[in-house]
Amino acid sequence: MGSATRRLIGTCFGVGRLPLAPGTWASALTVAVFFWIYGQGDSLFGAPLCTPEHGVALACLGLICVLGVAVGRHAKDDYGEEDPPSFVLDEVVGQGIALLPLLPGYLEPTGVVVAFLAFRLADIFKFPPCGWLERRGGGLGIMADDVAAGGYGALAVFALGVLR
Repeated sequence: MGSATRRLIGTCFGVGRLPLAPGTWASALTVAVFFWIYGQGDSLFGAPLCTPEHGVALACLGLICVLGVAVGRHAKDDYGEEDPPSFVLDEVVGQGIALLPLLPGYLEPTGVVVAFLAFRLADIFKFPPCGWLERRGGGLGIMADDVAAGGYGALAVFALGVLR
């Protein structure tokens, strides 16, 4: 795979080149895709924890993560830095993980907002172990910190559901 193809994938087909906060744009795109795919359901927190919808979403996120690790291994060569802001495939995976507790069913707006904000805050402020994982470097380091931040987002959504 050539450098131009890796950059196209890493920037999520150019989303990472949007001005100001490319990671936030990628997170918003992920929310929009989840609404497009899962927005027609009929339940939220009363649903079982593991459904076919979870399996499909996890499989897709897993494939994107593996692709992100492979493409991210070349980030230094392709972008001139180890974890460039325009590489946003990691935000797609992390935001997707944060949204998982909302499946199956209708993506209730409050839950989506909590997932979005909790993931972005964990990603920006690098709550432990996010910063440590990011420092691992390479494609794995690029992806791992956002997977952990996505876990924080998922925990926040789950906590919201438990408190309801």
